[in-house]
Amino acid sequence: MRNPMLVVVSAALLSAVAFASGSQSAPTSLPTNVKGISSLFAPPADFNPITASDDELAAYALPPRPDAKAEPQAYASWKKAMLASKERVFGELKVTDHYNGTPKLRNVENGAVSSSNWSGAADVNKLTTYNTKKSYYFIISDYVVPMAEQAFGVCDGGWDYSSSWVGIDGFGSNDVLQAGTESDAYCNGGSTNTFYSAWIEWFPFSETRISLPVTGGDDMFVEVWNTSSVQGFAYLVNENTGQVQEYGLNPPSGTQLVGNSAEWVVERPGVGGGLANLTNYLQDFFANCFAYNFTEKPSFGPGSKTNLTLTNYQITMDDNNGNPISYPTLLGTNGIWFQDEGSAY
Repeated sequence: MRNPMLVVVSAALLSAVAFASGSQSAPTSLPTNVKGISSLFAPPADFNPITASDDELAAYALPPRPDAKAEPQAYASWKKAMLASKERVFGELKVTDHYNGTPKLRNVENGAVSSSNWSGAADVNKLTTYNTKKSYYFIISDYVVPMAEQAFGVCDGGWDYSSSWVGIDGFGSNDVLQAGTESDAYCNGGSTNTFYSAWIEWFPFSETRISLPVTGGDDMFVEVWNTSSVQGFAYLVNENTGQVQEYGLNPPSGTQLVGNSAEWVVERPGVGGGLANLTNYLQDFFANCFAYNFTEKPSFGPGSKTNLTLTNYQITMDDNNGNPISYPTLLGTNGIWFQDEGSAY
C-alpha cells in the first residue's frame, strides 16, 4: 500500500502548478515541514534537460551537467539519471537523531586513513574558506542500495545502521553537505526486520529522511552541489522506479561551506548520542564517482592523480576495538567497491 503521506506528481501537473503565475525565470520551490529545506518543482513538461543550456539547467535548479566531450562517462551517468527522472515525489520530511558527520580519524598515513565512522574515499584540497573558483561545486555517483543484515551470528535485540552517501566538506572542515540512503537491520529473538530510506543532511544538522521510496538492490543516482557557501542542493533518483526528489538546503546558523573535500562514503552514523553498530551490508558498489570544482577540468575521482593541491584518501572503518570492519577498494579512477567484514562489533 502506498504511503498516505506520499504524493506522486507528474511533470505536467507540476508545470501547471509551478508556473501558474506565468513566471518561468526561476525555479519554484515549496517550503517543507523542516526549517532550512525546500522542495523543488520540476521544470515545464516540455523542458528537455539533455538539450538545455547550462544556464537553463541552472534557472530550473537542475543538477549541473558534466561536459559530454571532456567527461563522456560522467555525462552518460548524468544523462541516464535525467532520462530516468519520470516522477517528482513529494511527502513529509522526518528529522531523525542520526548524524552522518565528519570523520572521526584514527590514523592518517600517506593517504591511507582509518576512522571509527567513515569508510570510503575523499579528495581533499587545501582550502580553508569558500572559493568561487577552487571550491568543490558538485559531486555525483551511481550506487546500489545495499541489502541490510545484522552481523553474522548476531541477534542482539536492536537495530544496526549504515549510510551510503556522497557529499562536499567534512574532511578537514566542520560541516558536510550530503545526500544518500540508509540500510538498517533488526533482529530480536529470531524475528528480523529491515528498513531503507533516502535522506538529506547539512551537518551539523541531523539526517532528514525524505519520502523517496527505496529498498535494497535499487539503483540510485545522487548529485549534490552548491551555488554559494550557504546554498546547497541534492538530487536523488531511484532509477528502478523513475521517481525523483530534489531539495534546496541551507546550513545551520553559523555554518558555511568550505568546498575543501568531496567524498563517497559508507558510514555507521551517530545515533542517539553514540556510534551505531554497523549493518552487515556485505557489499556496496559505487560507480561513476566524479567531483568538480568551479573552474578546473577534468573532474576529480577517488583514484585521481594527486598534485600539490589535492590529496586522495582511502578510508577504512574500524570497530570500537580498532579492528577494520568496512573498507573500500578502488576500481580504476572512478569506482569504489565497499566490503563489510560481517561483524559490527
